[in-house]
Formats: sequence, structure tokens, C-alpha cells
Amino acid sequence: MIRKGASTNVVVFPESDYNNTAFGFSNGQYTFSHQAYGADSIRYSWNFGRNWTQWVPWEDTTFINSSIFSSADNFWQGQHIVVQCKF
Repeated sequence: MIRKGASTNVVVFPESDYNNTAFGFSNGQYTFSHQAYGADSIRYSWNFGRNWTQWVPWEDTTFINSSIFSSADNFWQGQHIVVQCKF
């Protein structure tokens, strides 16, 4: 098997499914920089899969309002997101 793509692309290297540097904060909102080039759409959960956003077309960067992490659905401290990709 020959793989072509960056080592952070989970489409090419599924074991690269955790990327702490892809998550950022600027101007009152969080950003997630996607690395799954080749995916058709994405969605994310802010409470470990209890709730999910709608599927949206894949984009380079997703902007996330910081108020989502103050929801009553969150059962931990901190800001975490889980991202799923659809092919």
C-alpha cells in the first residue's frame, strides 16, 4: 500500500486521530483547523457525542462560538470537541 498525504491527515493515516494543535482561540471564538483532506462533510460534538451539529460541507477551518462550552450539556471542565468526517 502506498500512502500519499500529510501525516496529520486521518484519511491517509487513521492513527493520527488526535491533534491538539488544530484547536485554537481568537477574538472570542474557537477554531478547528481540519486536516482530513478528502472528506466530503464534517460535524462536531462539544460534549463527547451527547449532541452533534448538523453535517456540513468540509471546510478548512470551523469557527465555534465560545458560548457552546457553557451549555448545561457539558459534564466536565475545559473545552473539547470531537470531529467526525464523512466520505
